[in-house]
Amino acid sequence: MLTALGPMIKTSPLLALLGFLFFFAADANAQTPTPATNPLAACLPRGIQLSQTAETAIISGMNGASDRRQPVTVEEKLRLLGATCAAENKLIDSHGRSIVFFHLQGCWGNPPPDYREILGQQRRQLETLRASNSVIEITCNPSGAQIP
Repeated sequence: MLTALGPMIKTSPLLALLGFLFFFAADANAQTPTPATNPLAACLPRGIQLSQTAETAIISGMNGASDRRQPVTVEEKLRLLGATCAAENKLIDSHGRSIVFFHLQGCWGNPPPDYREILGQQRRQLETLRASNSVIEITCNPSGAQIP
């Protein structure tokens, strides 16, 4: 890169400075993990992406400010669990437990007649999964907006 900057320095100091800054900015961006370079991406089950919203956190406003909704991505949840990609492309947490994903139900504008049964079954499935796994629950409402 320095040899490429040599001719620019003779012709334009401004261009040399811009090239120099671009070189360091590109180098800094190369170190930031992205979904394409994050090794956990290879272990994700079909239909799950690192950038996908897993949940929406509500951040309370202070001094009368209104609450905000902040998306929490699958990648952030995996980082919190200390996830690694083990043999056979299996995700495990920092304690060696398998990580599984569970798509939540219940984002109905007008719930079905058997919604209590559906939510009860979902609760039982989650309890069973949590007994031996770390579970990342995938929200059915990634915007976090109130459903009427």
